[in-house]
Amino acid sequence: MLVHFVQLLRENKAFYLAYLVFLVTGLLAVAVWGKEPLFLQMNLWHHAYADVVAPWLTHLGDGLFAVGFLLIFLLTNYRLALTALLCFATVLLLTQMGKLLIFEDALRPFAYFETKGIAIRTIDGVKVHSNNSFPSGHAASVFALFSFFALRLRSKKWGLPLLLAALLIAYTRVYIAQHFYGDVLAGSLIGMLTVLTITAALDAFYQRHPAAWHRKGLLLK
Repeated sequence: MLVHFVQLLRENKAFYLAYLVFLVTGLLAVAVWGKEPLFLQMNLWHHAYADVVAPWLTHLGDGLFAVGFLLIFLLTNYRLALTALLCFATVLLLTQMGKLLIFEDALRPFAYFETKGIAIRTIDGVKVHSNNSFPSGHAASVFALFSFFALRLRSKKWGLPLLLAALLIAYTRVYIAQHFYGDVLAGSLIGMLTVLTITAALDAFYQRHPAAWHRKGLLLK
């Protein structure tokens, strides 16, 4: 498995190096400014067009979006579908464990600042939640999906565009006041590491145990 893990990193080094820059920069920002000042500063950045687009764009991090692609994988390649299913299911399990068991008392920005008597900017028509802030499930989902694409696509030129798309979608969680920036960072890390680890493990398993169904799907028999 370790060999496949390193191989995936090497084959997608541009993608993972760019993500590492984002992660380290984000962690430093949270460490230097703190989650409260950082969120309040980000909460000041807004635009009328972004107010319209962000609430729709954020839905690309919904689990249903990943399920849609899972069904497409099932039609074309069982092996790909099985890998994706295990990746997405594990990401869901880890994020829900974090939300409901480990960090169950973590308040979302609106409720958090309400306790401090600070009003934050929200977008009309967007229902903001109060609890289970850490980690961001949407960020975990979209980073899992887009990193899965980056690993499986033959052309690695799509790596950076996919990462930028994941960053933009994940940022909408902060923009619409559903999460702190640290929640998004944690979610992104869960999504990325889970997909990388499971993909490497299954690639090693498939190589040791080749089977005819690996190249088949519901439409390709």
